[in-house]
Amino acid sequence: MRSGSRSTVAAVIVGLLLVALAGGGYLTLQRRAKANAVRTDQAPAAPVSVLSFGPRDLLTVAPSWIARSIPLTGTLRPVNQTVLRAKVAGEIRELPVREGSVVKAGELIARIDPIDFEYRIKEREAQLRQIEAQVQQAQRTLDNNTQLLAKQFISQSAHDNARYAYEALLGARDAASAQLTMARKSLRDATVTAPFAGVIAERFAQPGEKVSPDNRIASLVDLSRIEIEAPVPASEIGAVTVGQDVTLRIEGLDTPQVGQVVRIAPGTQAGTRSIPVYIGLDNRDPRIRAGLFAQGRLVTDVRPDAIVIPEAAVRDVAGRLFVYAIDGDRLVERDVRVGLRDAATADGLSRGPGDAGGAGAPADGPASRIGGEGPGARVEITEGLRPGDRIVGANLGTLRAGSTVRIEADTRP
Repeated sequence: MRSGSRSTVAAVIVGLLLVALAGGGYLTLQRRAKANAVRTDQAPAAPVSVLSFGPRDLLTVAPSWIARSIPLTGTLRPVNQTVLRAKVAGEIRELPVREGSVVKAGELIARIDPIDFEYRIKEREAQLRQIEAQVQQAQRTLDNNTQLLAKQFISQSAHDNARYAYEALLGARDAASAQLTMARKSLRDATVTAPFAGVIAERFAQPGEKVSPDNRIASLVDLSRIEIEAPVPASEIGAVTVGQDVTLRIEGLDTPQVGQVVRIAPGTQAGTRSIPVYIGLDNRDPRIRAGLFAQGRLVTDVRPDAIVIPEAAVRDVAGRLFVYAIDGDRLVERDVRVGLRDAATADGLSRGPGDAGGAGAPADGPASRIGGEGPGARVEITEGLRPGDRIVGANLGTLRAGSTVRIEADTRP
């Protein structure tokens, strides 16, 4: 009995110790929770992100135009150009033109020594006069023989011989006349003149040089009418028609030029799937020369009242297209859908209704309006934006949505 009592007392004592330990741990946990709550209440709030934008960074969406266009490239070449060649043999006595000389139609290009041709003309003229005298004599003989035959003083055979001689002399006279005509033509061909007004592109002969028929003397080009052959993909040719305007940028010139489609080839080029399109340009600028490289755009579709923004404003993250927009004083991401793309404004070839321009032009106020011509490509937004929305108009990197927006004052003069 005494041993059992001691075991019971020991168990009670152990139980009391465990209860005491558990109560102390609970009180400790309560104190720590209260202390953490006090620290949380007293800790300062996390700072709100603020993004500052310059007045040129933000754009206000406004209806504008956008055009779908086909890029074209080609080399300028004159519509009228020719190589002037010698038509007769001889020594060049005069050659007053050189490369770059401007000539009028009919102006002297070269003169070949005419002495041989002048003497040949005199020889042919003398031969013709001699044969004409013989024709007259044969005519008189034939007339006499006709009268004698009527009186039966001569035979029919004698009369026929006189007639045959007369007809032979007529043929000889025609041949002599043709030879005289050819001699006169050779004399005219000794003078080489410009068939049309233009510029001497190259001179192939020198004064004193002896040339043969078909030898090159000079090349002549007419720069008043220029043509460009540009390949167009077969998939795009259905949108091209004769008479369409084409805006051209020619190397070396700051001002775009406007040409028209004048011809379309009937088939594709060998080895390609492109069809040549010929663009005519009336040249009124003396700086435009043959052989210059030209780039152009053929507008096939114009939408005058579209929502248009700079392409740089559209962000593409894993196939998701969005723009950074301003909602109140916060920056938000706005999903958009893109329609037409016009790269013409990037190369200065954009032409719209009234030449109104493209995206990104500055305007009064804290933000620019999308509606004037800008330096980059533009895209049409078919969903996601409305007129009056303000967006970040350039690619400024990754921005934090939800940040507070602050617009800096424009301090530039």
